[in-house]
Amino acid sequence: MSVQTKGIDISKFQGHEINHISTSNTDLSFVICKATEGITYTDPDFKDNWSAITQQGFIKGAYHFYRTNDAPQPQAQNFLNALGDLPRDAFSPIVDFEEGSIVGTQPKAQIISELLSFLDILEQKYNRIPMIYTDVNVGNSYLTDPRFAKYPLWIANYTAGGTPTIPGAWKGTEWVLWQQTDNYKIGDTANDYDLFNGDLQQLQNFIANH
Repeated sequence: MSVQTKGIDISKFQGHEINHISTSNTDLSFVICKATEGITYTDPDFKDNWSAITQQGFIKGAYHFYRTNDAPQPQAQNFLNALGDLPRDAFSPIVDFEEGSIVGTQPKAQIISELLSFLDILEQKYNRIPMIYTDVNVGNSYLTDPRFAKYPLWIANYTAGGTPTIPGAWKGTEWVLWQQTDNYKIGDTANDYDLFNGDLQQLQNFIANH
């Protein structure tokens, strides 16, 4: 089994946890935080988390929680407004597409088309390939179009197995990030626990090339 690099992802629900952890008092290497959702929402802790992640020595990333009942262009603008200039040593922009993203009764073809438009806007803005966070069920239901395979996969799959289940367009490929659990405790605070499929140098190389 290859070496895997550890991280967590956080939002307002972790409070100000980031101020109390660092690369010197944990074995974590990266922290990804929620930035935005839909067309108007910004996580109230995003600005503080975004700067503190760097100050605490972690590689950082940010994600947008996508909503199918909002048009892709204003959603992308909401995310871009929050992110601003994305540092080159941070993860490329991430879209979170999961059960809670599916709002309303849009046809599947429309959902796919609009999500691809959202991803394209991010790619054009930063000249980097965005990442997709999803789970097995949504991946197998909505993300089967082969065009999604170009976007690196962050898979949520809470299993005791040694590898996650790969859904949708990524079947037969390697996972990049794996969210293993949503109950990883640091002190009294529960976190989502993530692995990168490689060592720290491979993670830095991945970021440099995406």
